[in-house]
Amino acid sequence: MGTRRIAAALLFLQVAGFAQDLDRTKFEVASVKPAVHDDNAGSFMRGGPGTSEPERITYERQHLIRLLYAAYGFEFDQISGPTWMGADLYTVVAALPPGTTKEQLKLRWQNLLIERFHLKTHLIKRDFPVYKLSIAKGGPRFREEPGFPVPRPGEHWAVRPAPGDIRLTFREDSMADLAQRLGWPLSAVGESGGLTIGRVVDKTGLDGVYSFTFEFAGAWGPGGAFLPASPEGQPEKASNLFDALRQQLGLNLEEGKARLDVLVVDHADRIPTEN
Repeated sequence: MGTRRIAAALLFLQVAGFAQDLDRTKFEVASVKPAVHDDNAGSFMRGGPGTSEPERITYERQHLIRLLYAAYGFEFDQISGPTWMGADLYTVVAALPPGTTKEQLKLRWQNLLIERFHLKTHLIKRDFPVYKLSIAKGGPRFREEPGFPVPRPGEHWAVRPAPGDIRLTFREDSMADLAQRLGWPLSAVGESGGLTIGRVVDKTGLDGVYSFTFEFAGAWGPGGAFLPASPEGQPEKASNLFDALRQQLGLNLEEGKARLDVLVVDHADRIPTEN
């Protein structure tokens, strides 16, 4: 094969590879539609990598701020924009190719919002109160105990409330995911009745995936939220969250501050473009 033909073949492979990379940033098929307010209609989020439906995403009757969370991973108080983002509802159904990763899914969400809502954003920095997850003296102690909930196929965690305590199982999951899940037991109900999720930053330095179980004193609150105290009249059967992490897993959880990104929405259409 001549030099020119070799060069042409290499160029073709590079262009084809680049096209495949572009494909990884967009949903194969996606429907985005406004949803009407109906107190009797349900809302849910289902599917994606690590779930029992890895090749399909269904977000039924969700606010735009929730879609932004899916796209960028920022908590709600790290997203700044018009108030309607937390009021208007949308339904999104999308198909994913086999093997899509969580990071690839985020890119697909970002491009979908840019294309359908003409989203424009920029980042700023702000200080936030956080809880820092670190390794306790003596090192981590990850183990599984019988009698705890078992994650469903394709999922990495499971929860089961019992009178006076919460039982959790993590199966081949990361410390970053554990930190995110711990935000629920650290949540608090504000004066307006809204739920503020506690922010946990992973400072363990552990990069692998781990399987373990633990339980802590708590209750199952409205909307599936964890509440840190047992209901009145029910004795606590387990340690509080902080003691449970240290005693059962060898992890510390301490209050602190961190300077974090805030996503500022400069523009977004309230009505998405046609599918």
